Amino acid sequence: MRYIGLKWTVLLASVAATAVGCCEKEKEQIQVLYSEKQDLLAQTQELRSQLARAKGDQADLYTQLDAKDLQLKQAQDDLDNCRSKLAALQSPQEPTRQGTNATASGWERTAYGDRVTVGSDILFSAGRASLTTAGKTALNKIAADLKGTYAGLPVRVYGYTDSDPIRKTKNLWKDNLDLSANRAMAITRQLQSMGISAEQIETIAMGETNPVASNATKAGKAKNRRVEIIVIRNR
Repeated sequence: MRYIGLKWTVLLASVAATAVGCCEKEKEQIQVLYSEKQDLLAQTQELRSQLARAKGDQADLYTQLDAKDLQLKQAQDDLDNCRSKLAALQSPQEPTRQGTNATASGWERTAYGDRVTVGSDILFSAGRASLTTAGKTALNKIAADLKGTYAGLPVRVYGYTDSDPIRKTKNLWKDNLDLSANRAMAITRQLQSMGISAEQIETIAMGETNPVASNATKAGKAKNRRVEIIVIRNR
């Protein structure tokens, strides 16, 4: 009996030692897994930080690109003004009556006739087709040119938008074509109120077609939101 008891004591001690050894191994594995988890969390946080910095850098690059676009537009406007002044100095006696090749100040010669472009951001509030006070002021000189230099000549009013879908005022307009049509009509009605004959004006909606700049930047979109008024000359 003593032998059997001793045998069981040894057996139990062996099992206990094995269990203790297993627990130690399990603890070691848990510690290793916990360390790996902490490392992965740290790596994930670093990757998220890198992604945030990359997005910030991308936003900065877009901002710089928009600024460069604005500088380029200003440089082009300055160049156009200088060319206009130079042309005026070279032919100071050029008449401005109908039937000559003279171009009114601020207008440019195209294959179809003389054109003046006004940004929609000046003429209208965002998503609207009612002329602002600044917009009406801008049309005063254009109406004077149409009654003076271009008296009696056919006029086309083109309305354009950028490529952004209408969101805030989607209850007013079906799409960009609808908005551009109503803006062009607002210009036409204003010119009529300033003494331009309705028979003289043709109103055309272009929507987001025929952009003059990339719609990928804010500056490009601003250029595409515009109204073009073209006087058709007899060739």
